[in-house]
Amino acid sequence: MKTKTLSIKLIIMKVIAIIALLFLSSCDNNQIDPFGAARLKVVNAAPNSGSQKFVMANIPYIGNLNYLEHSVSYHDVASGNKLVSQFRDQNDNDLYATEELNLGDDRRYTVYLTGESRDDAEVRLYEDNITTPTSGKAKVKFIHLSSGAPANIDFLDAQGNNLALNLVRYNQSSYTEINAGALGIQVRGTGGSEILATLPATDFTAGKVYTVFIAGSSASGYTIKQLSHN
Repeated sequence: MKTKTLSIKLIIMKVIAIIALLFLSSCDNNQIDPFGAARLKVVNAAPNSGSQKFVMANIPYIGNLNYLEHSVSYHDVASGNKLVSQFRDQNDNDLYATEELNLGDDRRYTVYLTGESRDDAEVRLYEDNITTPTSGKAKVKFIHLSSGAPANIDFLDAQGNNLALNLVRYNQSSYTEINAGALGIQVRGTGGSEILATLPATDFTAGKVYTVFIAGSSASGYTIKQLSHN
C-alpha cells in the first residue's frame, strides 16, 4: 500500500511540474515537448560580457558565468522548438543576447554566448556527440567563435600538423580522433603564417570527448579553450 501511495504521489508531482513548466513558458513562443528532454552545457565565450546568467523558456539554469567559464556538467532541460534562450547580466538582469533554439529529444548540446559587445552578441547552439572513441584515443571537434580572427582559420598542432582546416567563422568541424596525451594547439588564418593564439600542451584523456574553440579578437586577446564533455 505504501509503495502504491508513493507512486501516485510521484505521478502527481510530475504532472504539477509539467503544468508549471508550460505556464512559465506560455508568455513566449516556447513550443515545449512536455515528455521530452535534452541535455545542455552552457559557455560564456564573449570577452567583454561580464558575468552572465542563462535562462531558457523562462527557467534560469546557471549564473555567475564570466568569460570562458562554463557549466561543469550538462543541465537536464526540456526539448522542443523555439525555446527562448537568453543570456542576462548577472548583476542587473539586463538582456545581453537572445535566440530561439530547437532542441531534439534525448540529444546533447552546448550553447555559447559570443560577440565582442552587446551590439554583436549572439546565442549559438552546437550539437554534441559523446559516443566513446576508439580505445587509446580521445575525440575532439573544433569551433571558430572569434569575431576578430579571419573568417576562415586553421587549427594545427604545435608541430604544424593539420587538425582542422579552413574552418568558417561560427562553424564547427567534424570530430577527429587523436592519440591520448599532451597536445599543443595553434590557430592561424587560412593560408597565413601568423599564429593568432596558442594552447600550451594540454592533456587529452583516452575515452574523453572534447571541444576546442577560439574566441576573442586582437583587441580583447585571442584565446583557445579546451572543453570536456564527459
